[in-house]
Amino acid sequence: MPRRGALQQLSQQLAAASAQSDWGALEKLSVLLAKNLPLLAARGAWNESERTELLQLRKIHAQAVKICSVEKERLGHHLGAAQTNKEGWVAYAAFGELDQDGNQA
Repeated sequence: MPRRGALQQLSQQLAAASAQSDWGALEKLSVLLAKNLPLLAARGAWNESERTELLQLRKIHAQAVKICSVEKERLGHHLGAAQTNKEGWVAYAAFGELDQDGNQA
């Protein structure tokens, strides 16, 4: 596939995965980018249209990284809150296993 087409395809896939918060697809695309960009670069100098597509891919990648960073921070807060409230959750879970008379269910 021509480099410009490959870059466009990667950009489209990355943008779609980012928009859908598809973490599995983003992981696969990250691996694909790391593998294929050096191979594409090894083909020689980039022409103007290829450089334009490469810059667009970099922009979309930067947006994907930002989306992932925001989600990582959100999950960190969520896990931190869960850890802080761990004793309460354990007590609630234990209490939830009792029947109406207070006997173990």
